[in-house]
Amino acid sequence: MELTTEQAKEIAQRAITEAGWDSNEAIVVDEYTQEFDVGWVFCYQSARFLRTGEFGFQLVGNAPFFVSRLDGYAAFISYLRPVVESIEAFRACGDANAYQVAQVRLTGWLPGAQKVEATRLIRKFAPLGLEEAKRAVDCCLASQNTVIETSDVASANCLVARLAEIGFLSAVVYRTAVA
Repeated sequence: MELTTEQAKEIAQRAITEAGWDSNEAIVVDEYTQEFDVGWVFCYQSARFLRTGEFGFQLVGNAPFFVSRLDGYAAFISYLRPVVESIEAFRACGDANAYQVAQVRLTGWLPGAQKVEATRLIRKFAPLGLEEAKRAVDCCLASQNTVIETSDVASANCLVARLAEIGFLSAVVYRTAVA
C-alpha cells in the first residue's frame, strides 16, 4: 500500500524530532516539500526561526529527509549533491544515499542492437581488450548480466548513454553508502 503525503510527512517529522536540534524544535516546511514518483523529500527548519525570523534560531546543516512512497523507507540525504541524484540512487538500488561507481551493468538489448559498435564502445570506455569486450557483449546478448569496469564514473555514464543509442540496455552500478 502506498503512503499518502500526510503519512510520509508524519514519518519525516518523527525522525526530524528524534534527531534533536539543541532545544530548537524543528518542523517540516511544507512549501519546500518535493514530490517524486518514488517518494517525497522534506525540508525542515527551527519553529522559532520560522515564527520570529531571528537568524540566531535558524538551523544550519539540516539535510533533506527522504521518505519512500511504497515501503516507508526513510533517510536523511546529502545536501552536498542535487536531490535528484539521491532520487536516482533510490530508484537504482533502494538507497537514497548510494553513490555511482565506475562500473556498468549490461542488462539487455533491443532488436537491432549493434553488437560490433557495442564492442567498440566498451573498448573505448573500459580498459578491456577485444576478446573481453566481445565476451561482455555476447553475455549480454545471451541474457546474462555482465558488469564492466570503467576508468571513472564519467566514463561509465558516457558508456551507458552511448550503448542506449545503439540498442543496449545498461546502467551505472550504485554502491550503498553504508558498508
